[in-house]
Amino acid sequence: MTISMFRVFIFLIVLTLSVLLLGVTTSLIIGLLTYIFILGLWVIYQSFQQQRFLAWLKKSSYATIPNGYGIWKLIYSSAQSLAKEAELQESKLKNNLAAFRRATEAMEDGILVIDNNNYIVAVTPRAERYLNIRQEQDFGSNILNHVRHPSFAEYLLSGQLNKTIIIEDLNLEKKSLEFKLLPFDATQKIILCRDVTKLRQLEVEKKDFVASASHELKTPLTVITGYLETLSEIEINKIEKNRMLAEMLIQTKRMDELINDLLLLSKLEKSDPIKNKRRTNISLLVHELSKLSARIDKDQHSISFDIENNVFVSGTEDNLRSAFWNLINNAIIYTEKGGKIKVSCLNSDEGKAVFAVRDNGPGIEAHHIDKLTERFYRVDSAGSRESRGTGLGLSIVNEIVQKYGASLKIESQPNIGSKFSIIFPPIFTDD
Repeated sequence: MTISMFRVFIFLIVLTLSVLLLGVTTSLIIGLLTYIFILGLWVIYQSFQQQRFLAWLKKSSYATIPNGYGIWKLIYSSAQSLAKEAELQESKLKNNLAAFRRATEAMEDGILVIDNNNYIVAVTPRAERYLNIRQEQDFGSNILNHVRHPSFAEYLLSGQLNKTIIIEDLNLEKKSLEFKLLPFDATQKIILCRDVTKLRQLEVEKKDFVASASHELKTPLTVITGYLETLSEIEINKIEKNRMLAEMLIQTKRMDELINDLLLLSKLEKSDPIKNKRRTNISLLVHELSKLSARIDKDQHSISFDIENNVFVSGTEDNLRSAFWNLINNAIIYTEKGGKIKVSCLNSDEGKAVFAVRDNGPGIEAHHIDKLTERFYRVDSAGSRESRGTGLGLSIVNEIVQKYGASLKIESQPNIGSKFSIIFPPIFTDD
């Protein structure tokens, strides 16, 4: 730039000396007019280049530069270098920001940056979803306007850093979110938020399961304890004593069944989905269960079997016997004596194997159906206990069905009956 300024200075000196020489050789007025004319042209040229330069700067691309002479050529060249460097820095910054957003999106935590007045400075996409916030629309708004909960407001205003708080039923989706306030710099703070809805649900289910299992075990233990105390304290006749012993044996078997079902359910939950491509003929299995049901039922019901030959499913037999028998046994237990039970094992038109059990029992009201596969769920607790059910049968069936990639379909109407169907996916053979 110094060299260019020197060139301009030399140009003006040369111009002045030339005009003076012209004035001496001709006349002073002609020399002065010539000097003013040339200087005016030079000023017009500089003004033109300034406008051209400003117009060029407003362009979005600096790949090419306008033609220029002297100092303007250097200005254009220097400005182009600076613009390209700025574009490169901007591109790097955008890439870094995009990488940062991808990294934060991969995290389970949503991240909010707020200032000391609780106004939103930045929000990651996950935090946007958790709190229904939009970075563009809600930038600069108060976070308390979006998280409207007294506990959160109290927590935020307390300023207690590195302490977590869980707020349940926060929005219309009834989510549970965990918040943690962290320091960032002198004027800003970070809020981490995490969706812990499933974790809280599991905790509730765990508590309910422990309470239900304890209750189910306590009932037969109470009966046994009562009989033992009676036998140890009171002299009773042989007939009554045998009746008590028989009842204690029934309650002991009930506890044994409950424990076995709990162990099976735990094993199923820990096992992986069945990926064995071996084909199993479930028609043979259902034939075996038809003989077992006849022995167990002892002609108390009218049980019929419709079994198509060669109905195959992918995978080994494993726990299918348990799933099928659970459905048949449930129909025997809950259908009144003299009722009808129909068991079928067929291939559907879509190539799916379907095992189904239909009865004309008391039926189930619609609001119970979605809960039937929950552990220890009973439509009628008293009736189920009198029938000696553990309350885990359909939970076990549902777990087994899921391992085979199948589905459990439940249809029922009060006072008409119920139908439980296991629908297996079609078998695809490699050509």
